[in-house]
Amino acid sequence: MAELKVVGPVRTGAAGGGGRARFRSLARQLIGPRNLPVKVGVLLVLAVPQLYLLPEGLIDVPLSTFWTLFLAPGVLLCVLRAPDRALLRDRLVQVVLALLGIRVAALLWSPEPRAGLQSIIVLGQFLLSIALFVRLARLGAEPLRRIQRWYWPWVLAEVALVLLFRFQPGIEDAFLRSVGGFFAGQNTVAALYADRPNNVFDDAKSGGVFVNANVAAMFLGVNGLAGLALASMTGSRWARLVGVAALVAVPFTGSKSATVLVVVLPALAFAAYRLRRGVTPAVRRTLLGAVAGLVALGIAVLAVNRSFLDALVEAFVVRAEIWQYGAEAFGRTPLLGLGYGGWDIGFGRYALEHDIYRVFPPHNLLLAAWAVTGIVGLALTLGYVGFVARAVVRGGRLGVHDRFVAFGGAALAWTLIQGMGENTDIFGDIHFVPIVALLIAYLIRPGLPDRPDGEESSGDDPPADRGDPEAPAVPAVGDLHREPGPGAADLPAAAGGEGSGTRQHAPG
Repeated sequence: MAELKVVGPVRTGAAGGGGRARFRSLARQLIGPRNLPVKVGVLLVLAVPQLYLLPEGLIDVPLSTFWTLFLAPGVLLCVLRAPDRALLRDRLVQVVLALLGIRVAALLWSPEPRAGLQSIIVLGQFLLSIALFVRLARLGAEPLRRIQRWYWPWVLAEVALVLLFRFQPGIEDAFLRSVGGFFAGQNTVAALYADRPNNVFDDAKSGGVFVNANVAAMFLGVNGLAGLALASMTGSRWARLVGVAALVAVPFTGSKSATVLVVVLPALAFAAYRLRRGVTPAVRRTLLGAVAGLVALGIAVLAVNRSFLDALVEAFVVRAEIWQYGAEAFGRTPLLGLGYGGWDIGFGRYALEHDIYRVFPPHNLLLAAWAVTGIVGLALTLGYVGFVARAVVRGGRLGVHDRFVAFGGAALAWTLIQGMGENTDIFGDIHFVPIVALLIAYLIRPGLPDRPDGEESSGDDPPADRGDPEAPAVPAVGDLHREPGPGAADLPAAAGGEGSGTRQHAPG
């Protein structure tokens, strides 16, 4: 009997240990450190082309969504264990989870529930992508350095298409009619030539793979700033060059709001970066010169090209008519909103009464959130905006590279600022999902512990960055005197002892 009492627990423990080992092995096979960069790289490759392979008449689901769903089981397995479980405690991730939940709940009071499926699926894809990139960030900078080369050629291809289509509108029309459905959605392109035209038909607009030039401009601007941000982490001149090319191409889309943002946001990002490195007389002169240059440029544009100001006012007037209906609808049903499909039904009647020539979506990030999910969805969307700002500030405090914080934060701000006048989601549209998720992941990553207190190592999680040796207790002379010449040495505590001292669109 004594032997049975000893043997029993040993067998039980072995079985439990074997179960945990199989769990770790399955998670490692799905998205383990060795194959994760390849699987995330495929997600980046599909970001721009998307590849809508299903024929017209079925729901528009791109290959990028199928790939994310294929990776989903591995993501969920990893999130249930350390260190990834800490991701669920991050406030930004929690608010996106809550927003996903309220979108699913809104199906219950929607007049057309099927219209909400795409919005729900893409938001879930965004959430899974954040988890994937957080896991990638734990592998250090080298995997990011390798996989980014899979993404920037596609951004450069979008730049080339925008330039080509701006000067050759006939080629753009042929492109959309022949293969455009694979990049924008088969049903979307079919509707483009039927009852839902878009502003790429304007000869002064150009969208590349997008059917709306304003969203194309947002994509180029976000990726231009992201390229400058990521170059600071990876040292890639290629990323920096593509980023500059994307920013230069923004005005060629014909988007008025984006043309303003492409001047203002990079300038603010540069100013924020320089300010974080200390305010010296040289920095002060540089910033004052940049502000004066921006003011002079704005005055020159308005003086030379008065039509630009007229077009900007006209686009605002169209949106003001849309927002007027939103204000009236909010007064009638403030709590639950209109549900999926409710906006189109109500705005159709409003358009007939006010002689508006077709049905427009909300064209405002916050108004769209309320229209579908009511006051709760609006509050959660505002929460997302706040926690993105918090992630940028916190990333700067926790040691993320200053240039990445400044330019990455400006890229995220672009999606939210221009989203206040466009028909886009909190991350832009589906083409933006990987790059926005990557920026968020590398900003919130320092706030997530590698291994929560009390958790044992599973044996398959690599160190944060194998390429960075641990800093010595006594710093080198170059670390004590950062500038040449006389001055007091900056002694850390270790050396000096105790006491030393971050969809459908309007034609505007």
